[in-house]
Formats: sequence, C-alpha cells, structure tokens
Amino acid sequence: MAHHASISQFQEKGYQLFHNVISPELIIVLHRVLAAEVDKILMLLRRVGVEPDIATAARDIMALLQTPSANGLDHDTRVLMTGHFPRGLRLSKIFWEIPRTQALQDILKAALGTDRLCMHMPPMARFILPNNSEAGVPAHQDASYNDHMSNFVTVWMPLVEIDEQCGGVTIYEGRKDGVIPITKLAQNGVWIEGVSVDGLTPVNCAPMAPGDILIFNPYVVHGSMPNISKKIRFSIDCRFFSGDAETSKHKLDMTAWSVVAPKTSEQ
Repeated sequence: MAHHASISQFQEKGYQLFHNVISPELIIVLHRVLAAEVDKILMLLRRVGVEPDIATAARDIMALLQTPSANGLDHDTRVLMTGHFPRGLRLSKIFWEIPRTQALQDILKAALGTDRLCMHMPPMARFILPNNSEAGVPAHQDASYNDHMSNFVTVWMPLVEIDEQCGGVTIYEGRKDGVIPITKLAQNGVWIEGVSVDGLTPVNCAPMAPGDILIFNPYVVHGSMPNISKKIRFSIDCRFFSGDAETSKHKLDMTAWSVVAPKTSEQ
C-alpha cells in the first residue's frame, strides 16, 4: 500500500486525526455548494416560523422543537432543523471527489486492511447554525446509527476552521469495541438519546482546518461540540468499508466507480 503515514493511534485508540488530506480546491467547491443550500433551507423553514437570520435562527428552532407543537412537524422538517442537508443534494456526484482523493484512499486502505474500498451512499453533510444545540448529536457510537453494515470507518471532515468556539467532534476515549445498547429517540425525534460516558475521557478534536480529517471506528463514543461562534459549521461525514463486506444499503464501489444496490430488499 502506498500510504506510509502511521495509523498507530487509530489502531490503539480507535480514532486519529490527519492533516491536509482533502485539497483546498475541493473544500472551496463543497463549501460553496452547501452554503447555497443553507439559504434555501432557511427560506423553507420560514413557513414554520424560523426567521432566515443565522444569528437568531437557532433560537426559533429550539423554541419549536422543545414545545408540544413539535409533534406537528413532519420528519423532513425536523431533519432540516437539526442540521441535515437533504438526501437529494447529498446524492450529487460532487461528493464522489472526496473518495477519489488518493491521500484519503491510502489512509483507508491502511485502516481497513484492504485495497478494495466502498463508501456508504449517500454521504452525510451537516450544517450547525450558531447556538443550535438541537443540531448537536449526543454522545453515541456510529454502530448504533449504521447497523446495516459492520467493520466500517467513519471519516469526518470540516469545511470551516474548527476551534473551541465553532466546535467539532468530542471523542470519549476508553471504548473502542462492543456496541452499547440504545434506548430511545431524543425529544426532537431525530437523534438517539445519548449514551453514558461515565469512565470515558472527553477529548475535543480541535483545532482542525479545512482539509483535515478525523477517522474513527464504529464503536468509539463521540458527540458534537456546541457551535458558539457566529458562523455556520459545515462538515461532511462518510462511511467506508471493505469491498468484501455486506451492507443492506446502497454503496459506491470505489474500484468500478459505480453505485451498487443492495442484493436483498430492506426488511
């Protein structure tokens, strides 16, 4: 394998940060695409009472999601309010340029021990408005949200500068295998309630720059840092696995560069 950078921390602790992996040119394009979409999303949310001003939108969102009237909101609206970009946008082929990045492929091949890579489709793209705590994911394992595949690696990449104010990912060190049983959805109907982090050590993965990536295995407990800055936090997270692994969802074959449908229908 071509990549000689050490993945020793990933092997030891289940996560590792790498600098300057994604090209600045691609970061600029992805940021432009997502920023334009936020403008559309804020106009859509205006119909439920969210004013399209990033300085105050989080206040309106939290007021709606934390009251009984939240029960009247459809799931798609809740998803937008909690910082998810719509599936249609995430299916754009511009996101394929991420797995086409050779430096990323080299890291993934070393981490997964394979030369045949696949990416779960579509990747996730998120925006955290300033002070939108409803968009922060409580402490969790990716295994809980992705039980349709196993032995995968998550890659989280910011499209903006990450510091203690803008926030990024908090890793809770001390657990790198075994699934923690999940209980129920959080009040907003989107996230799973946070798992216990008793006995684990929180590590904020900051600072990070656009182009840096954070990789972690499915069992590492992690959650969102709050965004208390004045800017929107944009990020993308992708899940990669071996071409030999089974999944009940669509995948991008990174050898043939084609999307493969699951062999069996979802249950």
